[in-house]
Amino acid sequence: MVPDERRALILRAARDLFSQWPYAEVSVADIAQAAGVSPPLIVFHYGSKRSLYLALLQAAADAIRAGLNELPGPPSLDRLRAGVRFYAGYARDHRAGFLSLLRGGQGMAEAAALVEAFRDELAGQILADLSTAGQTPADADPAGQTPADAGPGGPHPGSAGPGGTGPLTFLAVRGHLGYVDAMVVHWLALPRDDRNRITPAMIADVAAGAFTGALTVAIP
Repeated sequence: MVPDERRALILRAARDLFSQWPYAEVSVADIAQAAGVSPPLIVFHYGSKRSLYLALLQAAADAIRAGLNELPGPPSLDRLRAGVRFYAGYARDHRAGFLSLLRGGQGMAEAAALVEAFRDELAGQILADLSTAGQTPADADPAGQTPADAGPGGPHPGSAGPGGTGPLTFLAVRGHLGYVDAMVVHWLALPRDDRNRITPAMIADVAAGAFTGALTVAIP
């Protein structure tokens, strides 16, 4: 087996384990046994359990990012719906990687920062699409304050989101992302027959409806 194939094998084994167990409860020996390799080989390829964990989180984030970036069409509610449809489909087809990414903030500051940065990136893209589509939030700050302006704690009441987006709109977008994550996680946990009756498109329609309702308050 060539090195790249062995690295991919180790990554898959780690992804499966970390999707089921907290970071602290998975050892290099556990990953080695699942991958059918020796523990020193994992250290050779990835350096440490920590580096391996961060690599699998980054791989999942990169795959989702690439899929969302390939969505066709101009910024619109339809493209937002298509994004949720892709996201749910990715979660269904790559369950272990998706769950590992969502649980990435547990037990390691670097992992939490990686996951939070990815969520901020998704939120920023949605906010940019809203701006491009001509949505002008009534709570926008004309000074264009960003979450970073609020200090280490991020946005606070009275601060604004990226590019002058109002704080209520920013919260609506972050709430939308949390809502989608919760829906998808509960969907994946359903019994197979129940899960198969719900498609990614159905999840996207429900999420889009909820987000549209939130925007009518944030952007009257």
